[in-house]
Amino acid sequence: MAGVLASLPPAVIGGRLRRAREAQRLSVRDAAEAAGLSKTSVVRIEKGEEARPITILKMCAALGLHIERLAAPDRDESVATHRREDDRWYDMVDFGAGPLGGEDRPLSPEERAAYVQKGAHTPLLMLHSRLAQGKALPSVLELYAASEPRSHPGEEFVYVLAGTAKIGVAGVDYVLTEGESMEFWGTEPHTYGPADDRPARVLSVRINP
Repeated sequence: MAGVLASLPPAVIGGRLRRAREAQRLSVRDAAEAAGLSKTSVVRIEKGEEARPITILKMCAALGLHIERLAAPDRDESVATHRREDDRWYDMVDFGAGPLGGEDRPLSPEERAAYVQKGAHTPLLMLHSRLAQGKALPSVLELYAASEPRSHPGEEFVYVLAGTAKIGVAGVDYVLTEGESMEFWGTEPHTYGPADDRPARVLSVRINP
């Protein structure tokens, strides 16, 4: 056991234990009681502070996590990828209606533009590169016209991939060109749109609290 733990930085151990606890929907108090540790000890471990091997072993036992699993977690737990074949485009305004045109496949730029001509508002690509226990929700938006105001918990980061975008936050418009970015509180009413008569494309990353 000592050899396994010695090969891992404390921050890595702490992060993996925290994710295992959260995946089981256990509070810090619950995990501490199950491990016979204080809440302070659990918090320190999860923050990446040094801990004795026996303390780490108690945490693993409380979470039903074998020490070897701690050293080599399943790849799917640590990494999430999005491939081109995963692309599915939705209308941000009517996301619940399913993929644009009912097409369960990637759509070309020309097809997306055609659906906008038919009444779709803002094509939205939800990226699969999001961790099951993570807080980041990445997506790509294609902007053809100004959206209705939206709000949501947490923060939002926006990066302009192509064109010039106009992002409105709390009644103030911010014009961003390709390669520029901004972050804002998602609870503030915000809108997305192109800054001129050309479509714009932006990467949006919502960060849940």
